[in-house]
Amino acid sequence: MPKVVPEYKDLAKKRIIDAAYKIFYKNGYHSSTMNDVAKEVGVSKGSLYSYFRSKEEILQTTNQLSTERFNDYFYSENSLEPLEEIYNDMLKFIGAIHLDFEITSLSYQNSKIQRVNRDSYKKKLDTLKFFVENQQKKGNIRDDVPAGNIAQLLMGVYTDISMQLIIGIDETHVHESWKNSLSTILEENHKDQQKTLNKYFSD
Repeated sequence: MPKVVPEYKDLAKKRIIDAAYKIFYKNGYHSSTMNDVAKEVGVSKGSLYSYFRSKEEILQTTNQLSTERFNDYFYSENSLEPLEEIYNDMLKFIGAIHLDFEITSLSYQNSKIQRVNRDSYKKKLDTLKFFVENQQKKGNIRDDVPAGNIAQLLMGVYTDISMQLIIGIDETHVHESWKNSLSTILEENHKDQQKTLNKYFSD
C-alpha cells in the first residue's frame, strides 16, 4: 500500500473542511451528514472516515480555523484597525455568522459541541484581552478599566452586532452602533470619543 504524502493528506483535509462548511451552511449543521460531505468532496464515505472520525471532529477543525482567523486580526496588528477590519469581515461573511449561531445553539444538546464552543470562546476572549492590554500600554485606549473587563464588553458588542446583521437591521445603523459602542467602551472621556478612534473607522 503506497504511503500518503503528508502534504497531500493536509490538502485532502482542507478539501473536506471546505466542503463540510458549504454543506453545513446550506443544510444547517444538524441536518447535514457525513454522506452529504463525502458527496460534496467526491469521495466515498469510507474514505472520509479515514480523515475524520465524525461530523463533530470536522466541526472542531472548522471551528479551530475560524478561531485562528479571529485571533490573527488582533495578534498581527499594533493599532486599533482590526476593530474595523473584523466588522468588515462580518459583513463579507454574514453566512458564517448564521452558522456560528446555529452551532452555538447546539451546545445545549451536544456535550462535544459544547466543549468545542467553550474552548473557542475562551481563546477569543484571551486574544481580546491580550489586544486590549497592548493598546493600553500604547496609550490608544483607556487604562482605568481592567483589560479583562474591556475584553468581555467587546465580546458582548461583537455578538450583538452579529445578531443585528442576522436579523436584517439596516447596515448603516449597525455600523454606527458598532462605532459608538466601541467609543463608549474604549474612550476614558466619552466627550472626546472621536479623539483616537475616529481615524480607524471608514465612513
